[in-house]
Amino acid sequence: MKSLIYLSQYFAFRAFKGFIMLFPEKTRFKIGETVGVLGYKLIKSRRITTLANLKLAFPEKTVKERHKIAIDSYKTMAKAFLGTLWLDEYMKNDDNFKIHNIEILDRALKKGPVVFATMHLGNMESLSKFSEKYPLVTVAKKQRNPYLNKYITDKRKHLNIILLEKSKRTGRELLEYAEFGKNIALFTDHRDKGTNVEFFGADTVSPTGVSTIALKYNRPLILVYCIFDKNNKTEIFIEELKKSNSHNLNFKENVHETTQKIIFKMEEIITKYPEQWMWLHDRWKLYKQVTKKKRK
Repeated sequence: MKSLIYLSQYFAFRAFKGFIMLFPEKTRFKIGETVGVLGYKLIKSRRITTLANLKLAFPEKTVKERHKIAIDSYKTMAKAFLGTLWLDEYMKNDDNFKIHNIEILDRALKKGPVVFATMHLGNMESLSKFSEKYPLVTVAKKQRNPYLNKYITDKRKHLNIILLEKSKRTGRELLEYAEFGKNIALFTDHRDKGTNVEFFGADTVSPTGVSTIALKYNRPLILVYCIFDKNNKTEIFIEELKKSNSHNLNFKENVHETTQKIIFKMEEIITKYPEQWMWLHDRWKLYKQVTKKKRK
């Protein structure tokens, strides 16, 4: 029975892709924005989480201002996810991209492999364009639907990307690929097992994968993020981050300090482009707190 449900979901997905590809790209992105607004209005739990996160991050803003950021964020995320349906076509057009400070990356790669810290910001899936020139290893969560999971995996095979499915072995696999001299790219802005950090003035937890690999193998730590411009083109920004490598700290402490530096930098970027970040993720575990207060 479950297999039939998964199969019907897969065919519905393929039918939807076929339908949306009948429209010009500008219209597809408009549809994405509409889907985002509907998602914001219909999925109450995510809306509560989004507004709670924004209140924590920007207490100085009015309720109206935070609502606008929330809706714009949903539009951005919907465009990014819907855009994966024609990502191949989008990436083939170099005019869709404006890359800032590429010389930083080229200079770092001349010394050997690097570690990329990435963010759930803007047209994040389009960062796959880097794999055209720089092969890399990254991690993605396995989809419950096996047909969709295979479709997504197969679509990425033509890219120079080794895609690891998130599991208990992922950490060890990443270290093995790092030892083989591969470039590693990991999202670092969302909550996951790792180290305690301060983010927008509140305590939370952040993954330490990029910090650990950069320090363990003495690799350049490169922050790469992107935004949509008003014409749905993608601007990609590249910065090299300083690692904590203090002789007064042990390895674990240096990993923590490096991770905190990454998070503070990401906080600056999110503050600059709040409408482009994924606020619907329960980054500070606020959903239960908010709903509990409402029940009282």
